[in-house]
Amino acid sequence: SPGLDWKGDWSQDTFKDGRVLVLDYVSRDFADDHRRRVLANEYHNIEGLRHFYRHEAPSRNPALRVIHVQNSWWARRFLLRKFNIDPTDDLVGTSFGKWAAFTTPQRRAGKPMLNGKAFRNQRDPWRGISRCAFGMDYLKYYSPGRCPPNKSGFKMMELNGFDSRGDPAYLNDVYVQRLSVYIQKNDGEPSVPTDPDLRNPYSTTEREEQERIKRRYSRLAQQADLSADDYVPILKSLDNGSTVIIFEDSTTSDTQDTLIQARREVETRWRKLTFYLPKEELDEEHLAMECMNLVLSDVFKALSTSWEKYLHKSAAHVSILEDKIYEQPADESRAPELWLNSSTWLKVERLVYTHQDIVKETIVYLNSLFDDDPHGGWLGSTLEDFERVEHLVQEDLVKPTDSLNDLMYKSVEIRDSRHSLQLGTSMWRLSWITFIFLPLTFIVSFFGMNVDTFQSGAPSIKWWFIVSVPMMFLVFFIWYIIKHFLAQRRQDPLVRGTYEHLFHDLSNEHPQLWSRNGPRDYIEPKGRIANWKWYFLKKWFAPAKTIAAKGYDQDIDGLGAWARVKRALAIRWLPQIGV
Repeated sequence: SPGLDWKGDWSQDTFKDGRVLVLDYVSRDFADDHRRRVLANEYHNIEGLRHFYRHEAPSRNPALRVIHVQNSWWARRFLLRKFNIDPTDDLVGTSFGKWAAFTTPQRRAGKPMLNGKAFRNQRDPWRGISRCAFGMDYLKYYSPGRCPPNKSGFKMMELNGFDSRGDPAYLNDVYVQRLSVYIQKNDGEPSVPTDPDLRNPYSTTEREEQERIKRRYSRLAQQADLSADDYVPILKSLDNGSTVIIFEDSTTSDTQDTLIQARREVETRWRKLTFYLPKEELDEEHLAMECMNLVLSDVFKALSTSWEKYLHKSAAHVSILEDKIYEQPADESRAPELWLNSSTWLKVERLVYTHQDIVKETIVYLNSLFDDDPHGGWLGSTLEDFERVEHLVQEDLVKPTDSLNDLMYKSVEIRDSRHSLQLGTSMWRLSWITFIFLPLTFIVSFFGMNVDTFQSGAPSIKWWFIVSVPMMFLVFFIWYIIKHFLAQRRQDPLVRGTYEHLFHDLSNEHPQLWSRNGPRDYIEPKGRIANWKWYFLKKWFAPAKTIAAKGYDQDIDGLGAWARVKRALAIRWLPQIGV
């Protein structure tokens, strides 16, 4: 924005090892000019972050500190211990620390498992703070080939879209990314609990005594692995101020691919957040509350915006599938793709419900952290935004796919019923003809044979077997030829779907030779052997024999033989008749 610059030039290698943005909101009481100030610092290594906490942080006294961590494993570990987020002591809470320690979503059977959770309030009287947190997985789409191969396990789905020429094409890969947010409020001066049974988790002496008792009396000491992590946080070294920490990691390790992009609209808004605060005088606690509400609202707003962008791409994907199925409703080769989409949309729908629950629970936890409410209430219209996202998922993804499922199954059922009726009628006619003529034919044929059994001087009966057996094999051979000739003209729909998947994979692996419609026409291989190979590939995988092979045609298959001839003649003759 005008008048607000970032220190240092931007390039692709500036934050290749991750980035940390620290924003301190200082009230008038601690500012030299008695005006609200926002102090911003960026760091790209652990040395810079440690220098900040050793020399700059102690003198600032901010009402609220916002820390945005992007693709920074080094900062994640440092901050988890700086704020005692991952303690080994359940007395001050370990739930969110276990979640935040993982930068990537969970996987099950090699596929990403969408998850999310809000962590209830916890109070640490020895530090004088109260805290809550939430974490969630969300969906992010990329162009094909942009994400590294080692991240393929976090790929959720592929999305088709319309290219620059308006043709359907494979345009996007959807990956699962993780967002974790830690919220800490300063409650004032620390207080020591009066209950003698509550030991001080920050006391080395008390911890050693507790471990000695466990080793002496517990038989499960080996299973408990007491020496797994002997780290004891030093109370005076912890950051006990009001803080919001946002942990993010992108699939591409690019700071522009996280939910909150580096140096973009949201971060720029955070740097001038004091412009959006109420005009009246605010004390430290109310200033922290107002700033925290605006920051968290922006995080959820960015999430809902990401949802809307993803749903826009998904709606185009569903539209392409609708065009395919409406063109041939009884084509069951689309069934696997339709089932895959239905399964994916159910996962997406559950993720939206998870995000809604997180918003509701976070509002409850924030209300319990603070005695008062900010202007407009906690998180403003965030809940309405996610209700709108839920409506879009239902109307643009789930319901259209369910309608396509219903349409395809009904069309296939109608087609199969028609074929069954036709077959039943034919079998009924054949049965009556056979019932009448077969016995008579057998009797006439048997007694009419000119063999020596019935007439002296006639040929031997062995010649009947010599002629009839080859004739039977000839009939079977003709039947086999006719059957496979018709099979070549009318491709099995399920086989056509298999070819479509094969062409899709080949077009991704060899885009210069293969397209989603088959071999490219303009290819001229080098060498005689390569030419022969390419000739056979084009012949074997010609679209007319694979993905464009004729299937069930409801306009023709319902007609008889003579009706088909009349239909073909009408199509051929009408353009030739002048008026």
